[in-house]
Amino acid sequence: MSGIDAVPEAHRKWTGRALIAAVAVFAAGCGSHHGGSSLPAVSSVAAPSTVTAAPLTDSAALQAKLLSGTDIPPDYQALDDGSGGSGPGGDSPTPPNRSHTDPAACAKVLDAVSDQVPGASAHGAVHYSSADFDSIDIDAASYPGSGAAKAFASVQDLLHRCGSYSGTDADGTAVGYQVGGLDEPRAGDASVSFQVHTTSQGLTLYSAATVALVGSTVVQIARAGQKPVDPAALRSITATQIQRLQGISGPK
Repeated sequence: MSGIDAVPEAHRKWTGRALIAAVAVFAAGCGSHHGGSSLPAVSSVAAPSTVTAAPLTDSAALQAKLLSGTDIPPDYQALDDGSGGSGPGGDSPTPPNRSHTDPAACAKVLDAVSDQVPGASAHGAVHYSSADFDSIDIDAASYPGSGAAKAFASVQDLLHRCGSYSGTDADGTAVGYQVGGLDEPRAGDASVSFQVHTTSQGLTLYSAATVALVGSTVVQIARAGQKPVDPAALRSITATQIQRLQGISGPK
């Protein structure tokens, strides 16, 4: 069994059921082998000085603006947001969870924006997975006042502080993480793109994401898979999601 059979809790929360499904590939020994190369630094992007859009206060309305149906590639299926059952052996004692992240703050990398930065007036998330165990995960959070700009800055600050970190999975197996920048065009009012390589026992899960500010809303669009994410694939779904959000964020 691979050491990525149970990824630390932060990444499990980010991808929802998609990453849990994806790591099954590693357990079968089919993941990509880690190349060990360093990644470029994450860019620093300033938010606009003023936000004219009113914050969203209805999470259902924000959720409805996240991509679904024909917006998502046809080989992806939506994942149930439910917690699910205990699975086989549900009556067996639960083994101790030995997962941890060092530094501890880096456990929030790729968490939903609303989990990273409290105070959102509305939030939502969707998760999709393909038969190849690739995943698409989108979350958004709206903030009152200058909260969105502060949240956008806070997400970047964490990425800058967590260029390389480590931890263990629930079984205590070592997992390493590298975070680096991606050269992507601006999305929304401001955006930053990054990648995360999650490695254990010589196998790597590749993640790529864009975090964008759209009026009073901060959205994170992420893709993950066994191979490095195609930048064009991330760019396409990001552009579609931004357009959907711009329809509810008010005039620029």
